[in-house]
Amino acid sequence: MYGEEMSHSKYTKRGNSLYIEKWNCSAKKYINTCAICGHKGYSPVIEQKDFCDSLENKAIYEELIRILRKMQLDELGRCKDCAKVQDSR
Repeated sequence: MYGEEMSHSKYTKRGNSLYIEKWNCSAKKYINTCAICGHKGYSPVIEQKDFCDSLENKAIYEELIRILRKMQLDELGRCKDCAKVQDSR
């Protein structure tokens, strides 16, 4: 392995990011987690027009859309699939 360069992506699982986990932990506030199933996605907040005004937010945006899908939570912290199942009962 000496002399070989490896990208940080080879050390992380799918859906995880070394950037988010180690270098910019403040980005975690833009990750939504369903209170029922635990599924993760990025908050729609990062798609607002003025979000990428700073270099840090632009890096957060690019990393989150690369590793996650958009996920909106309802007022109870549920993803739309869990809300649909629970509300149909």
